Amino acid sequence: MSIFTRIFKIGQASANKALDKLEKPELMLEQAIRDKEGQVRDAKKAIQGCIATERQTKKMLEGDKAEKFGWEQKAQAALKSGKEDLAVRALQRATEHEQKSVALQSNWESQRGAVEDLKKDILKMEGELAEFKRNKDFIIAQSKAADVKKSIYEAKARIGKKSSSADDLMARMKVKAERTSAEADAAKELAETFEGGDALEKEFEDLGSSAVSPDIQDKLAAMKADLGQSTP
Repeated sequence: MSIFTRIFKIGQASANKALDKLEKPELMLEQAIRDKEGQVRDAKKAIQGCIATERQTKKMLEGDKAEKFGWEQKAQAALKSGKEDLAVRALQRATEHEQKSVALQSNWESQRGAVEDLKKDILKMEGELAEFKRNKDFIIAQSKAADVKKSIYEAKARIGKKSSSADDLMARMKVKAERTSAEADAAKELAETFEGGDALEKEFEDLGSSAVSPDIQDKLAAMKADLGQSTP
């Protein structure tokens, strides 16, 4: 994959993410409703023309049927008058209108079927439009609930991450404090062990500091005499 392709894909992903943020449910649904309303209006305009053509065709059909019937009546009248040639011409004219009416009948039935189908389509579109309007608030509420749920889980994730960082910090500080305390104890022990001076002299100093006073020695000798113990 070339660097230009990668840059394009990164830019495309960023653009899609930006579009997702711009696509608010309220605006999208309102636009969908407007689009559907426009489709219904266009369909109704189209069917108006189809209905006008169908009615015009039907009127022509009825006219040709009426003309056929009229010329047949004229042919009968001509025969009654003994004018056979005139009757023949009248029947010929009636036949022309009959042929026209047959063709118009087929056209009119086809147009009528198309109009009925268009009416059904418009009714279906109007039903979809009504459903859009009924479900608009529900879909918006669902979308908002999903956004709130997403925000809650994202917040929990951030809190968990911060809590984990805080716990790690506390653990490191505890270990450090314990280490410092141990190092202090070790330093104290070393200081007491290697504080300097003559060890032998220190022992005599300790001995001297622990010597019993003469007064105590006299009391101790008297107690020994009472107990029959000899004094060394």
